[in-house]
Amino acid sequence: MTDKLTIYFTSDTHGYLYPTDFCSEQPRPMGLLSMSFPKDENTLIIDGGDTIQGSPLTYFCYSQGETLPMAAALNRLSCDYVTLGNHDFNHGPRVLADYLSSLSACCLCANVSDAEGRLPLAPYTVHVLGNGLRVGLIGIVTPWINRWEKKENLAGITVSDPLEAARDAATALSGRVDILVGIYHGGIERDLATGRLFSETDENIACRLCEEIPFDLLLTGHQHMALEQGRWKNTVLVQPPANATHYVKVTMDANKHFASKLCPVSPTPLIPSAETDLFSRLNRWLDQPVGHLSRPLPPGDHLEMALHGSSIADFFNRVQLSASGADVSCSCLANSLRGFNAAVTVRDAVASYPFANTLVVLDVTGSVLRQALEQCATYFTHDENGKVRISDPFLLPKEAHYNYDYFAGIEYTFDLSRPAGSRVVSLTRNGLPVQPADHLSLVMNDYRAAGSGDFDFYRSCPRLRDIQTEMSELLLDYLQSHDLIDLPESHPVTCINYTL
Repeated sequence: MTDKLTIYFTSDTHGYLYPTDFCSEQPRPMGLLSMSFPKDENTLIIDGGDTIQGSPLTYFCYSQGETLPMAAALNRLSCDYVTLGNHDFNHGPRVLADYLSSLSACCLCANVSDAEGRLPLAPYTVHVLGNGLRVGLIGIVTPWINRWEKKENLAGITVSDPLEAARDAATALSGRVDILVGIYHGGIERDLATGRLFSETDENIACRLCEEIPFDLLLTGHQHMALEQGRWKNTVLVQPPANATHYVKVTMDANKHFASKLCPVSPTPLIPSAETDLFSRLNRWLDQPVGHLSRPLPPGDHLEMALHGSSIADFFNRVQLSASGADVSCSCLANSLRGFNAAVTVRDAVASYPFANTLVVLDVTGSVLRQALEQCATYFTHDENGKVRISDPFLLPKEAHYNYDYFAGIEYTFDLSRPAGSRVVSLTRNGLPVQPADHLSLVMNDYRAAGSGDFDFYRSCPRLRDIQTEMSELLLDYLQSHDLIDLPESHPVTCINYTL
């Protein structure tokens, strides 16, 4: 039977255009430019957002004044529709407007409005295929943009409840379409097999959308998880992993039966000739020497680093303390990171700290500090044999090692034989106990200061100051301003009573 509809779906490509993860120049099967989709009048090509931020390429373009090449890459794919991701707002409405205006695709985002009319947005559309099938498409994005984003980057922009916006759009489309497709930059809040709830927040509400909106197909993103042929209630759910390593192909036959599969990009990717100059300039910049460390800082296993400390995280905290003058610092590590050679290059820094984070200094009490450490200690649990392992909330529905923080400016001990919530058995500063009523200044990234990662208690702490320079730039500045950076071997964290 001939397919009535074919959809190729990308999401969370985060500026990964080239066949590289930027950790080395060794080609890898990845990158938006390594994709190519056959297109006919019954095919739609759709992107789910988080497109213009998140890689060394995007950092290079922003810092060096280069034109962002992401719109051109989507145009090359003949992309029909996109929605907005939360990271697409990271550089403000002007940059976002330039990106959207350069797209041939139409941007659908029903729960985002721009009072100044800079963003070319529509809430929904009806796309009539060559075979006459009427496809209704609704775009929506997680409302947690309001928690994460800097106020100046949302000037004149309103991000409202995606469920209400989708409901209104579906009502407007009622009777006008044959199938209804949602493009949701948000994720799945339940285990699709068991129904177990992963989170009670409204950051990810794909299952609720399936329950309350008559979507036939919901294209999801944001969580960076690989999902093909998922289903909740009467809706098919799909999601590609991040950084343009895969896309999702969805087909629908005349009986409205959907088949979907995750497809890896070409194993022998090529860089289009039009992109070779930018790629060469990017690599020359990445391989510039920027400083020297007394020893290399290779990445380690996440569990081992959390148990025994991480010299990479200690270095990040050192830079944050230098930039802020705070008493205490906390920093996290990406799910994957390059690490640092002793002779540091730009590549080391931007591939080891890939987040577009700035810093915030909060006034915290000793009680809040202990609460933060107890939340970090929930990273650990034990298997049926009593061996310590990483707990499920940091692994499901996606890996989130970046929600475990490493601290500097204090010394602390976790007793992992104790139940979660009572594992901090020692907390000192300069050898003296930190009392519950003590006040300390604590520097952290803006993502954590917004309460993300189950650190909601930070939101009620007084904000002492913001440091608007991105952490990647602070790292480069620190490296360039020191002839040789001597690194200690010890770490502030000690874990006791565990078995590996």
